[in-house]
Amino acid sequence: MGSTIKVTQEAKDANTQIGSITDGGLTDQINSLNQQAQILADPNVWDGPHAEQFRNEIWPSVHKRLTDATAAINEVKAHSQTIHSDISQAGGGAA
Repeated sequence: MGSTIKVTQEAKDANTQIGSITDGGLTDQINSLNQQAQILADPNVWDGPHAEQFRNEIWPSVHKRLTDATAAINEVKAHSQTIHSDISQAGGGAA
């Protein structure tokens, strides 16, 4: 029994929206957040007990999660575009 191959309008729209969201600045905003927080992690710029806690405990964990989120966002975009293209080329719907 063969597999069904299709691209509905809803799938096309969702794929387009993923591209719009990622190209529209989501990863740029995350990168900007990383840059600003990195400034706050500098003891020459921001210091004191709470700033030290931010620098040593909070920021390293948050920075890793933001970096991972950026990678995940880019992965979702790449996979959705590739799959959409592959299905469309296989005759599942117009690209």
